[in-house]
Amino acid sequence: MPETLEATYRIVTPMFIGGADQTPSDGIRPPALKGALRFWWRALNWGRCLREARDEAAALRLLHQGEARLFGLAADGEASGQGCCLLRVDTEARTLKKASLPSASAGHQYLLGLGLYHFRDQYLREAIAPGEVRVTLRFRPGTTTDQRLSVAQALMALGLLGGLGSRARKGFGALAIQTLAGTELAVPATADELAGALADLSADRLDSLPPFTAFSRHSRIDLLPVAHRDPWRLLGDIGNEMQRYRSFGQNGKVAGQPAERNFPDDHDLALAVTNGDQVDCHPRRAVFGLPHNYFFSSSKQKAEFNAVAPKPGGGWSDLGSHRRASPLFLHPHQFPDGSVAGLVTLLPAQFLPEDWSIGLKAKGPMRRVEADPDWGVLHAFMDRFRERRNLLEARS
Repeated sequence: MPETLEATYRIVTPMFIGGADQTPSDGIRPPALKGALRFWWRALNWGRCLREARDEAAALRLLHQGEARLFGLAADGEASGQGCCLLRVDTEARTLKKASLPSASAGHQYLLGLGLYHFRDQYLREAIAPGEVRVTLRFRPGTTTDQRLSVAQALMALGLLGGLGSRARKGFGALAIQTLAGTELAVPATADELAGALADLSADRLDSLPPFTAFSRHSRIDLLPVAHRDPWRLLGDIGNEMQRYRSFGQNGKVAGQPAERNFPDDHDLALAVTNGDQVDCHPRRAVFGLPHNYFFSSSKQKAEFNAVAPKPGGGWSDLGSHRRASPLFLHPHQFPDGSVAGLVTLLPAQFLPEDWSIGLKAKGPMRRVEADPDWGVLHAFMDRFRERRNLLEARS
């Protein structure tokens, strides 16, 4: 394998990325891209490390060492240093001012959330417009063929399932890989090729639930074929389905449509929390990620649900100081010929560290309950889409 990898991606949905000022004036910086590659590299290589180490603690050490050798380690001590690959990012994408961003349907607004969209002010941040991104990785002498291949696989996974920036797991800032040079891996051009590529990338899937977001035999990837070539419209359609599935609604309506009210138990539980009643569980929809909060317009009361961790000196962290990212990834994908397909990926893993809890806060002091994720809630959402194609055999 050559000592250079070159990947070309297309940004297919607006990318909300930026520095401290939350503007995209710096474009896509190498650390952001490298961080995404680290994530997908870990997700792909956990099964291999566990198979080789046979013990979870040893596998975590093996994974950490492999990641540090490839991408570097910023830490004090002898283990710190640069990785074996140097990364460069070039993009011709332009900045979209808030007024220039595409019109957001109810589905888009639901996925954007309060941090990016307000019903009165509309978009709250600028974004990078759809366009081309070129990534070059140069490997230092001594890098092995297997190491270079593993980085090429991470580049591919990022461009088939992921993206960059805020709400990347909700399909914003989606990166669709168009070309990949310097490796024998072929960029999929059809749905069948995509299915084969993802099966090969995630071949090291073991039965046990990973301790962090990674591929296992519990993983599921569904392909949603569409008849048009508009990734933005596709993302809005997926968002509309999620809103209808998850929302209790107001006055029996969700975005102008009859409310399905699939989770009345969640509604009643959150209402009980606002009333100060004793509860011993969390809403089932918390499996979509934390925080998971409620506001009741009739009473103006709020109920907050978030991850809480034990403090070293005793007690518990403040509610809201920790998050649990969604295990569900939405990805509007655009093939090199311009055709579009939707990918919905579920990567179940240990929901929270063993000594953590889910905190419940409304009236009175915070209460804690054990995290008990119902993965069936996410499978039921994925089952809503007709003519979907399950690309991996998943185990509930």
